[in-house]
Formats: sequence, structure tokens, C-alpha cells
Amino acid sequence: MTQEPLHLGALPPELFDKIFLELDTIRDLANWIVTARFVYHRFKARRQAILLRVLQNELGPVLPDARFLFVFPYADPADELRYHDWIHVMAGVYQDMLPGSDGRGVFSGGGEGQGALPGGEGQGVRCDSSPPTLKELTKLCRTLHLINFITDTYATTQLASFGLAGGGGTPAAAPLSRLERRRVMRAFYRRQIVSNAWASTRRPAHWDVHDSNAFSNTSTRQGQSIGLFAGFHPWELQHIDHANYFIMRLCRALVEHSAAEAAAGRGREILPSQFGNLHAHLGHLVQYLRVHQGVAKAALDHLQSGKPLSDDERVRKKFVDRYELLPLTYYWQNDRSQSFPDPILDKEEQDGLLVMDYFVGDRPGQVPFGWSDALRGRYVHWYGGGLTEIPWLPPWESAEKRWTHDSFIELWRLCGFALWDRKRVEALKRLRRFETFKTGFILDRS
Repeated sequence: MTQEPLHLGALPPELFDKIFLELDTIRDLANWIVTARFVYHRFKARRQAILLRVLQNELGPVLPDARFLFVFPYADPADELRYHDWIHVMAGVYQDMLPGSDGRGVFSGGGEGQGALPGGEGQGVRCDSSPPTLKELTKLCRTLHLINFITDTYATTQLASFGLAGGGGTPAAAPLSRLERRRVMRAFYRRQIVSNAWASTRRPAHWDVHDSNAFSNTSTRQGQSIGLFAGFHPWELQHIDHANYFIMRLCRALVEHSAAEAAAGRGREILPSQFGNLHAHLGHLVQYLRVHQGVAKAALDHLQSGKPLSDDERVRKKFVDRYELLPLTYYWQNDRSQSFPDPILDKEEQDGLLVMDYFVGDRPGQVPFGWSDALRGRYVHWYGGGLTEIPWLPPWESAEKRWTHDSFIELWRLCGFALWDRKRVEALKRLRRFETFKTGFILDRS
């Protein structure tokens, strides 16, 4: 009696499916289904369940952010009343989608919400706990492809920079951990959500009290609806600031190096309107980086080197000032603290609440060590540029000390410190470039 040869296609269907469901990334899935025709046919028979499971494996707690982005298209602020109402409604939808609750604005989850979208990719799609449709899963995979590209770009740039600073061969420049990668991915998903909400290419570069309410109100005590940022802890807004800082600097570097290429007769200079699209839409930015690889390499090499970018006033006025995400700036945060105070969060800040006690290791949903360490465990309702102007800190002894301190915070933001695990942060602090980042340095005015 001869025994039939064993091969993968002869496996029982349930065991074959288990192989699919254990894949860690959509990229691995794509590589797997092209290995043989019978593999592809089995995938096609159960593609909805398989895509969802592999997306869950890859994104983990980031999946709700990805799903929300799918139903949150680029806004149109022209009709101000409808626009602001839409942001408030979708802020509630986002809350219902995000998991977990600690009583301070990160939500109980598990509910349902449906936003009336003003047109765009997600019109008519429910934002609830029901399984994603195949159409949604396909779009989620396409967006994930963009997020992975920019995450890889960010990680490569930062790690190369840390290596040049003397961290080569140490944990400072080691490959990202799974948790670090997910922090970075979530930061870029959320940065795109903020960009879609602000819609800088469709509005003048200013805001009013209704904008501030729609984005930054975190309390219903004044009878106002919560805003988009009500779902984020300050350290999560810092994650978005890290991602935004990188994209703005990358776009500025692309402008600088495209101008040099154009002057040499090898291409076209990036114009302000094109800059706006690159800055506002991740898809536009990724496409440009792929098509214009010479300019992209020069720009990324520039960022890795740590050399400053040109501070050309023309670039600042026509590019940066025109298209920056104002809801992430200090001026916006300061306006929020006065126009929409939060009696709970502001009191916790004034009372000196410590969050370091919550740091129990590098785990999803926990306060990142880089944030706690820089603030000596103290809770603050500020982030990004706002960390340079925390109002209850003592006054500066001199303008020189203030300028020096602000430059340290800028470097901290530039290098993504709140995104990294404890091991990397401690290794970075041993490098000469970051030796001033003592525990609590953001609060130090001496």
C-alpha cells in the first residue's frame, strides 16, 4: 500500500484557515496568497474573516483609529455651522469606537454612533461594533499600506539620526519594538484624522471660538458638546505632535531640495498649493516620495543629519504659516485653557497629580515612559509647543535661559521621545546630544 504524498493543499480546511489567521501583517498575507493557486482560492473563499483577523493582528488597539479614519473624510469648512456640528457629532462617534475608560475622557466604549457625513469616502457607513464590510476592509488595507510606508520612513530617519549621535550598536538605535511601532502608526493615523478635520487647504489660516470648541473642548460643564481632542490624553496629543513635527519638517525639506533640483534643471520646484496637499494628505506625500526618489533621499538625509532647515521667510509665510495644523499649536492650547477650561483636568494639573505611578512598564494604553520622565511624573494638560509655556511654572530668570530651554523641548519633540519604550529613552539620555534631558527637565526653570 502506497502512502499519498503530504502537501500543504491536503491539510484540513480548518487547519489551513488557522495558518491564515496567525499571520501578523497584511504584507505577510499578500506574500502568502501568491505562493500557490490553492492558497489564493482558500483566501478568496474566506477573505472577509481573514482580512479582519490579520488587520487585528497587525494593528491591535490601533484598529479603532483606522476604522474611524475610514468614515472621516477631508472636511469642507465653507459652511461653518454644518462643519462645526459635524466635528462635534463625529467626536462622539470616535468616543464610542475607542476602547477603555479611566474616567478622564478616554471613554467607556462599546456603544454605537453614526455620523452624518458631508460626502466623501465614508458616506453612509456605520461606525459601530459590527464587523467591517469587505469594502471597508479593502480600504483599511490600502490606508495601512500608506501608514506602514510613512512609519518605516519615520523609524529609519529617527534611528539613523540616533546612530549618528553615537547610539549605534546600543538600544538607542535598535529596531522598533512592536509597541513602539504601534505608537508611531497610531500617531500617523490620528495626525491624518486631525488634518482631515482641520482641512487646511480649504480654509484661511485662522480660527475662531467655534473652531476651538469643536476641536479642544473636553468638558460639558458649560453646556457645550465635546470636541475631537476630548478622546486623547495629553501624551497621546504629544504623539500626534511628534508625527506632525516630522511631516512638516519633511515637507519643508522637500521644498528646499526640490528648489535646488529645479535650479540645476533636474526637476520642478514644489509650489505652495502642492505643499498644502503634501502636508494635508498622507497619500499625496507618499506618492511624491515614491515618484521623486532623488529629492526624497536628499530631504531624508538632511533630516537624519540633524542639520537645521532653511528659515526662509518666504517659505514660512507661503508654506508653513499657511498650512500648519493650528489646533496643535501653543496659541490654540492657550486659547482652550481660557475659553474652554476643564474643571477636572485643569484641577488635576494644578493639584500636581502624578501619573508616574501608572507607569507599570511598556504596555499598550499606559503612560509612555518618555512622557512621564520628562515631566517628573506630573500631569499637565499641555503638549508640543505648549510645553514651553506652561502658565503655572515660575517665571524665567532671563530670556537666554528661556530660549535655551525652549530649544531643548524642540529637540525632544523632534526626536519623538514620548513614542519610545523605556529602554530606548534611557539609552538616548546617555548620549551627549540628549544629556540635558534630565528627569523632569520640561518643568525645570532654574
